[in-house]
Formats: sequence, structure tokens, C-alpha cells
Amino acid sequence: MRHRLSRTSFLFAGLGLTALVLWVSPGAARPKKPGWNVLLITLDTTRADRIGCYGYADAGTPNIDALAARGVRFTRAYSPVPLTLPSHASILTGNYPYAHRVRNNGSYHLTSDHATLTEELKGRGFVASAFVSSFTLDSRFGLDQGFDVYDDAFDSRQALKTYRSERPADRVASAFLDWLQLNGGKRFFAWVHFYDPHLPYSPPPPFDREFKTHPYDGEIAFMDQEIGRVARALEEGGFMGNTLVILAGDHGEALGEKKEIDHGLFLYESTLRVPLIICPPSPPARGAVIQSRVRIIDVLPTVLELLDIRVPKGIHGKSLVPLLRGRKIEDLPAYAETLYPRENYGWSELYGLTDGAWKYIRAPKPELYDLAQDPAEEKNLIGEKMSVAAELGRKLAALAAGSEAEGGGTARRMSSEEERKLRSLGYVGGRSEKTPAGPLADPKDKIEDYLLYFRGNLFETRGEYDKAESCYRQVLTSNPDVAGNYVNLGILLAKSGRFKDAVEILEEGRGRLPESVAVLSHLMAAYLQAGRSDDALAAGEAILALDPGHFDALFVSGDILGRQEKWARALPFFERALQVEPENEALRRSYERALEQLKKRPER
Repeated sequence: MRHRLSRTSFLFAGLGLTALVLWVSPGAARPKKPGWNVLLITLDTTRADRIGCYGYADAGTPNIDALAARGVRFTRAYSPVPLTLPSHASILTGNYPYAHRVRNNGSYHLTSDHATLTEELKGRGFVASAFVSSFTLDSRFGLDQGFDVYDDAFDSRQALKTYRSERPADRVASAFLDWLQLNGGKRFFAWVHFYDPHLPYSPPPPFDREFKTHPYDGEIAFMDQEIGRVARALEEGGFMGNTLVILAGDHGEALGEKKEIDHGLFLYESTLRVPLIICPPSPPARGAVIQSRVRIIDVLPTVLELLDIRVPKGIHGKSLVPLLRGRKIEDLPAYAETLYPRENYGWSELYGLTDGAWKYIRAPKPELYDLAQDPAEEKNLIGEKMSVAAELGRKLAALAAGSEAEGGGTARRMSSEEERKLRSLGYVGGRSEKTPAGPLADPKDKIEDYLLYFRGNLFETRGEYDKAESCYRQVLTSNPDVAGNYVNLGILLAKSGRFKDAVEILEEGRGRLPESVAVLSHLMAAYLQAGRSDDALAAGEAILALDPGHFDALFVSGDILGRQEKWARALPFFERALQVEPENEALRRSYERALEQLKKRPER
């Protein structure tokens, strides 16, 4: 994990739904150096059809609407995956998830062999900064490559990042504006991520009152207010005339459609259709609307072509500059995938392709929809249009040929705190550590188990622990090879003060899934809560045997040994942990305490 930010300088950050605003001037003369800046705003979990300029009458989005009126709005933009980390990796690389190998939240890492938009611009003299508002985009997951500043600090005073891993839009906007005030004289690429519309929906005043019955819309309205702050600062600072602004969503939100509460489980339009607005500094036709189907993977090649930078060969995205200049092109095919059902619940993954008027979803029970006639995807035509499904199936297979699209990727282990953070964001499952024998269940057939997760999480949030425990135990019985089912129940029991019971259920999980770092890391925490420090230390050793860079295990092991006055043994743990999070103030204090006890000086 690479941090290049002084954490005391930037206390606010925000990256959410992929909001990209491109300021493009088709036909206009290219500006002379220093040339355009680039501002990428991503709106997390934001449905296009809940924004005013996309036709939603009850929206509170005057600032997004103003950007659309000033630039170019795409009515049919698609995400390749309804999950935050892989969708942002697709924006920054211009590639589908099966190519960049980031397939899910929390358990994958974008490796340095995948070039990003950041690196393309950094290599041409841009200063690059990012301001992310969710732990899901923490630098440990690899999106920080190329950035001079990657502001993912939530509270650097704490040893383990806070359980509440989201920063609101006002703090995100303030972080960016503070940075802009100091760096606006340089040619910059900035990425600002707003996360607010994600579960749980709890907009601040006055949006909580104005959108009392529709809090999701209130979160979007609050986010829009802060986008307005950013736009006004660009105008007042004289930046708007030479800044290419891109506003894009990373994925949508189901809001109960098809019984899906949030996103990630299915591949329906509600979670794949996103806003995309490209605002050039001097657009020839303000308020232009483009009906052609495009993808958020097209952002990278579009930005590069607008800046007269050669687009790398081999990427999946296509430049949208021809559309911006008034040319018509055919709808681009849109690939989609979600490994979330398999990795978080033990059910089948899904793959999809939208091509022409048709959408095909490959699943144990495949689906085919005519989006032109059935935009709500209510009538599955798989039995009536077998030839259409077969053709789309062949195209889908060809898209991912040679890519091991059935799984795989650059997976990483999650710490206990990472698992807790993802649970707090609504990702209440946990990576499946075993592949069940036989065919995997279709997520459509497991919808009641899925809803049990959410009922349990809701009861837990309300403090109704007995009801939450009943839900979690039912899900665990039905899905015993999913680490998150033991983790969810273990956390609940510990929260109830039942540390012995928490240890018991997590030890059961370890017996079932002996190489599950998720189970082991929570077991380590449960041992500590139960006063069993030596057992916690042994669990930490088991974790580090599986994942030598596991931050929680390194820090907690060092802390236990320090409390036992075994400073010579503690010091190497602190040193290794500093390689993961060098900015962590609590860790640095522990490290300095160990050096002091050993009468050593820190290495330079």
C-alpha cells in the first residue's frame, strides 16, 4: 500500500459514484501548453434515472443538471460490474474486469503491470491527486498507482481504520478544494469520489427532512450540493476555461427491484446503467444529448484523445470523441460480470452482454431480454429466442477468450477490520473459501437467503441481537462454506458481550475453513476480547503464514508482545506493519516506544 499524502494536511476526501465530467470542444482548436486539466468526479451507487437531467422529476440535482446543460450527456452509459472497486479499476484502466483482474471489493488488488489513466497523465507532467471517501477504494487495493496524493485517510490517529469507513461529500469536496488552492497553478489530474448514496441512506439536514420518504434521493441531493461547490470554485478560480470535467457513475442501486436491496447480486439495468456527462471547456453545442450506448471503460481513451495523447493499443474502451464531434456510431456492446454471488455467498457468478436491443445473462438459469420492448426486464425470452441467446452467448465467450473469465484474478486477503468495514457498507457476506461440490445455485433461487443477510444486518443495526442471531444462524446452516457467515455471527456475539460464544463459532469456522484469513483474523480479535492473548498471538502467526503482509495481524502481534514487555520480538512486527501503512500514527508511536525500550534509533 502506497501513501504519498501528509495525513494531517488533508482531513477530508470523497469519491463515490463514478462522476466524470469531460469538457470537450469538438472542432475547437487544441489549447496550447500547459493545456487542459482533467477533473474526474465519480458518483458511487448513483442511478442515472434518479437525476433530474435524466428525467427524474423529484430529483434535487441542480448542479449535475447544470453540468449536463453545459456539456454532453450520455443517456445509455453502462458499468461493467456493479461493485465499487472493480468498476473504478475499469474506469482508470479502460479495461473490463477480466483483463485488469480486479473482480470484487476487498479481495483483489490492481497490480502495477496494468497501466492507468493516472500514469498516462503523470508521465506527461500532470500532478495527480485523488480524494476517495470509502474504505472500498483504500490504497491497499492498488488504485493509488501514479498519484502524487492519494487521500484515503479516515483517522490516522487510530491503529486500525475506523469501523465507519465513509466520509461525507462536504469533507470530500473540502479536501479537494484545499488541495486545489495550493496546486491550481500546475497542470493537474484530480479524481474526486463521492460515496454518499451507498447504504445506509442517511442524508444530513436539510436533505433528511426534504427527502424523508426517499433518503436515497436525499443522499444524491447532498452530493449534488457539494458538486456545486466544486464547480463554483473552478469558475471563481478561473479553472473552468481549461479543465476537462468528467462526471460518471460507477454502478447503480437496485432499491428493491427484483428483490435486490443494494447491488452486486444481479446484472439488471438498475445497477448497470449510470450517469455519464462530458463537459469540455468550450463545447460547440451546449446541452447535447447522445443516445448511443457507451461504457465507462470508454472514459480513458476519450480523455487521452481529447488531450492529443496516443491511446494505448489493446484496451477494451473506445474513444467517444467521434460522438462528441457530432458523428454517429453504432451502439457499443456492453459486457458485464459479477463474481460477488460466488465469492460472498457461495452461489453462481453471472456474466452478461448487451448488444443491439438484446441483453443476455449467462447464469444457471439464463436470461434474455429485449430492452427496446421491455426496458424493465420483466419478460425472460430465453425459451422463445434460443438462436438470439446462442449468438449472444458466443459473443460473450469470445469477449473473454483466454482470460479465465470463469474466475481468478489478483486476489488478496482481507483483515478483520477490512471485513468489518465492508459489512458496515452493506456487503454482509464474506468471500467463500470453498467451492461447493456440484453446480452452484443460481442467485435468483437463493434470494430468500440473501434477504436473510439483510434482515439480520438490519436487526443488528437496531440492537435487536436475538433476531439478528436467528437470521445469521439460518444463513450459516444453509451456506456453511462461506467465511462471512461465521464472521457475521461471531461479530454479533462479541458485540453482545458473549466472547466465549464468539470464539466457539469462529473456531468452528476455522475447523471448516482452515485457510480462511477472514475467519482467523476475527478469531484473533475474539481471543483478545476473551482475554486469551497467547491464543490471539498464535492466531496472528497462522494469519501471517498465509498472508505475510496482513496489517491487523502484524500490528496486533506487535502490540501483544509489547504489552508483555517482549520488545525485541515486537519490533519486527511493527517494522513490517510500517511497510504497509507508513502514515499510521498509532503504529508509529508503538514503533518508537519499542525503539526507546531497546535503546535503538530508527533506521533512515
